[in-house]
Amino acid sequence: MSDITVFIAAAVRTMDESQPTGDAVAVRDGRIVEVGTLESLRPWLERHDHAIDDRFADRVLLPGFIDPHVHPTMMALLMATDWLTPEAWELPGRSIPETAGRRQYLERVTELHTARADPEQPLVVFGYHAQYHGEIVRADLDAISSDRPIVLWQRSFHELRCNSRALEWLDAAEGAAWDPHIDLESGRMFESGMVWGLKVLSPDLLGRGRLERNLRDFRSLVQAGGVTTIADAGYGLFDVDFELAVLFEQFDRPDTPFTLHLMPNIGRIRQTHPNEDVFEKLAEFSRRGTERIRFLDSAKFLADGAFIAQLMQIGPPGYIDGHNGAWLTEPERLIAQIRPFWERGWDINIHTNGDVGVDACLDAISTLLHEQPRFDHRTTLHHFGISTQAQSRRLAALDVAVQANGYYLYLFGDLFIDEWLGYERASQMTRVGSARRNGASVAVHSDIPMGPIAPLLAASAMATRTTRGGHVLAPAERLSPIDALRSITIEPAYQLRLDHEVGSLAAGKRADMVALSDDPLTLDPADWPSITIAATVLGGIVFPLDA
Repeated sequence: MSDITVFIAAAVRTMDESQPTGDAVAVRDGRIVEVGTLESLRPWLERHDHAIDDRFADRVLLPGFIDPHVHPTMMALLMATDWLTPEAWELPGRSIPETAGRRQYLERVTELHTARADPEQPLVVFGYHAQYHGEIVRADLDAISSDRPIVLWQRSFHELRCNSRALEWLDAAEGAAWDPHIDLESGRMFESGMVWGLKVLSPDLLGRGRLERNLRDFRSLVQAGGVTTIADAGYGLFDVDFELAVLFEQFDRPDTPFTLHLMPNIGRIRQTHPNEDVFEKLAEFSRRGTERIRFLDSAKFLADGAFIAQLMQIGPPGYIDGHNGAWLTEPERLIAQIRPFWERGWDINIHTNGDVGVDACLDAISTLLHEQPRFDHRTTLHHFGISTQAQSRRLAALDVAVQANGYYLYLFGDLFIDEWLGYERASQMTRVGSARRNGASVAVHSDIPMGPIAPLLAASAMATRTTRGGHVLAPAERLSPIDALRSITIEPAYQLRLDHEVGSLAAGKRADMVALSDDPLTLDPADWPSITIAATVLGGIVFPLDA
């Protein structure tokens, strides 16, 4: 048994309601011995060899942040593309400026095209959004080049816009013969049509060592956000065996400053291993688990379409322009997909964005609860874009948790009022205040690349409900400051069934922490994004961030 290390701090915020504060954390063998003060720790320190570590004496310690819904390989894929986004991003080695307006967007795409020497090398650009960049179709991209494949990857990831050469490159005509989500005339490939395009895009963008390099950059993004626990909400998006091999190669190592928890994308794993029993295959994967990379008995399913692309299924009065959303899985198929996992006691996680999608999810869980009652099932709705008060009460009654995207309101609240939904529904997106008041567990996530891994920004958005344009939307749906901090610590830990291990600082739990320059609970939540993250601590090992 090793000696005790005592980390002293200006303050410790434990996120444990029994003992919320302290100024010292005693750690041994990667776990917390006790949280308190040097005086209260005396019974331990008088009987055991120990060392005082004062590097955080002027910092505030919190539990390491948890991002319960990320996509490492998806982010790595997109980091292999050029970025023209409606908002600025900081990526390793490059700063992405904001691009606004149709004219500026097309000019920048043209600049990227002319800068490439090889006239046939594909140009794939991530970040297009029609409401920020205007409607751009096949003919517009053909005017830039008829020789080079040009693909605009929509900001939601769920949609592509292609020129004629790109449609040929992606075999779009073959897919359009059966898939209604491929429109050859406009060059639009969305939802299942986008998945068809991945057959060509994925190997092109992830090959030649790109996946490995970009995952290393992803690792630095996680730590920069103060995050010590992440969950890949749907591994197997492209090539499950290749992805897992590279994830283990890059993250199953002592210098990785976080633990990765893997949740399977059931549909994709069935597609890539059609002749194998899915539970046997998942058990085979699970046996590979290590200290750094663990497999969850938790499955990911998909209901309706993307929020950012406005493909979610919403009820009356619908979208302002009258367009319809899309189902990723029709309601009757959704319940059939979930049922075998429910019957085996797995946790259920469902991607849903519109209120009609939320209804489909709650109907499925209600049916399954009547078929086979389960206690402590921890079913979680991911993203939770548009919902109703009735659904907020119903999901709490069904003991269903909410895991909201912390950036929907911040990044898109202003736009979706005027363009898509009107003030009432758009202002009440991510209805987290109601869910919490009704007793539901509420966490927030980045869904990177849908938003940056910046938990303090996400929590701030849910505590202030302030958009990027400075407008406050539905203040009654705010989380309290303490609930906002819980939404990036103990609540995601609960939803992942990791709350016995992480999410708060208490005796016996893993010594995973984040060191901050300021105490969030003494600041206005609007100022949380400006707090500096000095270091993370994983299992008692300190990982400093470069100044």
